Amino acid sequence: MAEIKDIKEKIEIEEVKNDGEEFQFGTLKNLVGIDDKYNEMLYMEDGELVYTEEKVSKQQAEWLEEMDIHAKQNIIPIYTGEQFKKIGTGEEIIIEEAGGEKYKFNMDSHYVLQNDIDLNCSEENQWEPIGTYSSHFGGILDGKNNKIEGIYINGGDNKAIFYSNSGTIQNIILNGYIQGRNYIAGMASINNENGKIYNCKNQIEIHLTGNYGGAFVGRNIGLIENCENKGYLDLNASGGGICGQNMSSGIIKKCINTHELMLRDHTIGGIVGSNSGIVEESYNIGNILAPTSYVRYAKGGIVGINSGTIKNCYNIGEVDAYSNNWDIGGISGRNETNGSIEFSYNVGNIQGGINRGGIIGNNKGNIKYCYTINTNEMSGGNTGIMENCMKLTESQMQNKSNINLENGETTTFIELLNKENNAFSLDNENINKGYPILK
Repeated sequence: MAEIKDIKEKIEIEEVKNDGEEFQFGTLKNLVGIDDKYNEMLYMEDGELVYTEEKVSKQQAEWLEEMDIHAKQNIIPIYTGEQFKKIGTGEEIIIEEAGGEKYKFNMDSHYVLQNDIDLNCSEENQWEPIGTYSSHFGGILDGKNNKIEGIYINGGDNKAIFYSNSGTIQNIILNGYIQGRNYIAGMASINNENGKIYNCKNQIEIHLTGNYGGAFVGRNIGLIENCENKGYLDLNASGGGICGQNMSSGIIKKCINTHELMLRDHTIGGIVGSNSGIVEESYNIGNILAPTSYVRYAKGGIVGINSGTIKNCYNIGEVDAYSNNWDIGGISGRNETNGSIEFSYNVGNIQGGINRGGIIGNNKGNIKYCYTINTNEMSGGNTGIMENCMKLTESQMQNKSNINLENGETTTFIELLNKENNAFSLDNENINKGYPILK
């Protein structure tokens, strides 16, 4: 926990002007007293300084927020599946495990799981998502690394734990079974602009029969960070190990897919099916398979179709398709004219496809500093720009052998990958078969 004296340095006497009036807001010492005793206005919560909303003026609250000091949350503890089902209903619930206190379960409340919970869903008692298209979850749900189990959904659109998220969902492990048509995922059908899904793991088996599905989100407009899929995904169209569709404002960062993915039709990526936003510092080690002889469009180790940005990513998994499938690539199946791929690599075997490449199946955009193991060609088709891209040996990609550049310079693989971003490190503990890992 931070010491109060460490925080004093952050707070100085400030004048806040509003409609011609001046409000002077004092130092922490002024607020908590000369003996540094905590009071009802400012105190520590989970190692962070917070303020009690009803104890400060509007002007003081605005100033505190600018200092990254936020209002105290009225935390609602969740102990059971039945309590979890009340999230967002607006009901006032007495929680016996919390001493019989009464809490109001609003859509913008702060919930914390106290233990693993079982929703006990079944064919006869299926899970209905929290919220609707117009009523978004806007609070905080912190799982404290506990499990949500017993999830069961069979059929329908926009199916997940949450219909639509505009809040923060973090530190949760998901277990269960979901099958549905369009916008199907484990955590949220839609993750909105202000939505954040952080440090979660998926072990749900998901079957997508329509469009846009993923382990965590169907359509992402916000942030998905530090999430890992370990569940089996059977995807019909535009699906990914993390997310089905990542929109232009969407960011997917530090995410991992470790499980085999099955593609029935259209577009698939180890991380995202269709990307027009940012996918960075993420990797796929699961094999991507197509069990049917006709899969339209594209599939890739990281992204199926890219019209956004892919950077600092790598693929280890095999991407395997029939010969008459369309664009197949180690990093992306297809890179559109406004797409950018940089500082990424592939060592997975790429098979099948009309256009097949270790880096890209079909490139119309910009690719730089990307690499593939030399058992693959770099691209299946290229009408865009590919610069500083190379085929390398296994020894070179494991940083055991030097690389001789065309200009006569000698370098190493890790130096090439870190030329601008310094995102990779050596695999000194051999957790990635000797290939560079993300920091």
